[in-house]
Amino acid sequence: MMGASLGSFLGLVCDRFPEKSIVFPRSHCCNCHSYLAVRDLIPIFSQVFNKSRCRFCGCRIPLRYALTEFFCGLIGLGFGLSLVTFSQVCLLLMGMLLSLYDLQEQTYPFIVWLGFTIFLLIFYPVNLISIILFLFGIFAALKNINIGSGDFLYLATLSLSLSFQEVIWLIQIASITGIAYCLLRKKQKERLPFVPFLFLAYSSLILLRQVS
Repeated sequence: MMGASLGSFLGLVCDRFPEKSIVFPRSHCCNCHSYLAVRDLIPIFSQVFNKSRCRFCGCRIPLRYALTEFFCGLIGLGFGLSLVTFSQVCLLLMGMLLSLYDLQEQTYPFIVWLGFTIFLLIFYPVNLISIILFLFGIFAALKNINIGSGDFLYLATLSLSLSFQEVIWLIQIASITGIAYCLLRKKQKERLPFVPFLFLAYSSLILLRQVS
């Protein structure tokens, strides 16, 4: 429940930050602006009970809120069962939040990446791979190379906890799933939000570690 609650908070951050305050006003329907009661704020269950609609105006609630809460709930469960460490939980929550931003706007606030990365330096030392990827991110921000700078910056943070071989596997898994997504969608010319695929690839690597 704690993980699912964090997922609910991440959804709020994505909706409001940086344009609006994440504290005020309190949770409300974006369509009718009715304030939500406690019964409307229970992660996952409220959306199921209300049939993915606002109980005041009937406006449909996007499924991504329940999915975010569900996946963050799984992350919390993994931590409770000692399947992931606290630093890995931070990396996963970071990936979830940046993925939400990337899916909505194909970008994310630099301050969000910076805050997570500075905090994670408590657990992981800077290595050569992360420095190189960070420099690629700066280069991509200055010159259009058809790869977003945010992808490199996120990858630089992930590489703090990964070996060189794992970074290569991460890029390959993310690339293969991204290509498969484009082929299924049949919209190869569409700009692809790549952070979600990097997040899924990192999650897969953690699962493979547990299996092996």
